[in-house]
Amino acid sequence: MVALLALLIVAPTVFFYFLVIRGTDRYEPEPFWLLSVAFFWGAVVSTLTSLVFNEVGQGAIQASLGAGQAALVEASTASFVAPLVEETSKGFGVLVLWAISSLWVREIDGALDGAIYGGVIGLGFTMTEDVLYISSAGAQHGSEGFFQVFILRTVLAGLGHASFTAMTGLGIGIAVESGSGLIKVLAPIGGWCAAVGLHFVHNYLVTFLYDDGSGLVLKLLLFWTFDALFFVMIITLAVRDRAIVLKGLIDEAGRLLHPKELARTVSYWMLVPCWNLFSLMSSPKGYGEARRKQLDLIELSFIKNRRRRGERGAQLDAREQELRARIHMSNQAGVFIGARS
Repeated sequence: MVALLALLIVAPTVFFYFLVIRGTDRYEPEPFWLLSVAFFWGAVVSTLTSLVFNEVGQGAIQASLGAGQAALVEASTASFVAPLVEETSKGFGVLVLWAISSLWVREIDGALDGAIYGGVIGLGFTMTEDVLYISSAGAQHGSEGFFQVFILRTVLAGLGHASFTAMTGLGIGIAVESGSGLIKVLAPIGGWCAAVGLHFVHNYLVTFLYDDGSGLVLKLLLFWTFDALFFVMIITLAVRDRAIVLKGLIDEAGRLLHPKELARTVSYWMLVPCWNLFSLMSSPKGYGEARRKQLDLIELSFIKNRRRRGERGAQLDAREQELRARIHMSNQAGVFIGARS
């Protein structure tokens, strides 16, 4: 019963964080089903794997320190074992998504996509872990402990795992974009090291400096700094995607799309939530058709970017031809992105 109540208050908060992270991908939103796979990996696969290997690590530390050092064993496990185990299990999920994207769906196009998938895996892990911690606190300390842990972990520090694993995703996204074999190897490793490092600093401040309260204060201050940097990174990558779209479509203006349609699609206002939604409401054929055409144009620009990176293949050629045909049909049907005036 306590666990169910914990789930009922944690899930909406985590879902809000999910919408915020997904909403930063203004140009090429990732498919909900693949984001759900990422969330499931974090919530179930990574959590179960981490529980097992954290126990193994704790057992090894306990054997080396002795039975009378329970507090030190627990703190050492949290600081030195958990970051390695948890970021590896979550990071492996991003690698699986990279493999799926490379072999099938072609959804991870670059750094922003990687960071978003890493962040969503981290959110899945957060939901399960927080439910476990909150329900345990409720069982031991009643409602006061229940809500105290909820506020501290989910409300004030709910983006921790998302920001950590986003670093691994960023490294994998950079690898996807790179034509260098060396970078394809080093970028994911560097991203994983950054994830482990951030996680270590976070856990160390809480476990070893918590007695006088300084660990909690430093944790929150540092954590909110991580949050701010995380969103700065995401927004910067979104602006970078805008530049890719502009470069891919500017030579299509006047042929495949009207200059006004290009201006709306690459406007910096696109980065503002709901701006594009309201902008396309006035489209002659309605929002749905206008957005479909806009997404086809954006995908076309990313295909052209993949060609600039040296990617070739019949599948890429066929997809570009299909997109151009669909956009041409939309133009013939009078579909326009936004108002014509």
